[in-house]
Amino acid sequence: MVSSKIEKAKYGPGLFEIFFGVLLSLLLGAVVAVVYLALQPVQIGEPDPKTGPVSTISFIQGTQDLDRGKQWLRKKQLFTEGTSVEVNEDELNAWITAGTAPEPSKPADTKKPGPAAPAKPGAPAPGAASQKPAAPDEPPAGLMEFGTPNFRIANGVFQMGSEGQLNLDMLGIKRPIVLQASGRFARVEGKLIFVPDQFFIGCCPLHKLPWVGGFVLEHVLANENIPEDIAAAWKKVTSIAIDGNSLKLTMK
Repeated sequence: MVSSKIEKAKYGPGLFEIFFGVLLSLLLGAVVAVVYLALQPVQIGEPDPKTGPVSTISFIQGTQDLDRGKQWLRKKQLFTEGTSVEVNEDELNAWITAGTAPEPSKPADTKKPGPAAPAKPGAPAPGAASQKPAAPDEPPAGLMEFGTPNFRIANGVFQMGSEGQLNLDMLGIKRPIVLQASGRFARVEGKLIFVPDQFFIGCCPLHKLPWVGGFVLEHVLANENIPEDIAAAWKKVTSIAIDGNSLKLTMK
């Protein structure tokens, strides 16, 4: 043991130690670069002609026009019944917004309480504060949290994106981020899935980092609560085609 320490002090670190140190430095540098690019601001919508764009990456959201999207409920019914449908981005955004809207709060009970019954011997007096169990702690925030997805269909390209927040509690960082992916639908291993050609989180091009991009996309999609009737109908879709500004879903 002593001789090995003497040799290490005399000749320096070995080849394995050098290789491990270089690899660790590269991995740490890559993580820092991804986080740095992800936190860069993104241009939301068209840039202001007076001030110019705030970023080289822009996020153009799909529209949600009430007139063009008013047929979404009927098309949802047809889709869940197994009928082929063609939808535009307004109908998709109306559909997803209605599915993620919070439930309306119940009206408060305005009835006046009746006269209290006389207390039994040994029972606590009416109006005495009852011991309530403590409310459960809120679950910790995830690494990435996103709002309602937004869909855009333009020039034969399907785009989905969302604004959210990146939580790095250990570093005390909570910053707004934008996630957006544009691409097409393809059948992979017998399943129809969305295949992004471009995939950005902030200004970081995740499509150039396949392993990282796949992990982020799976993480985001796993947090989406898909209704059972939609999931069952999706399994019956045989093909998905992007025709101009609309999406055609062909059923069996």
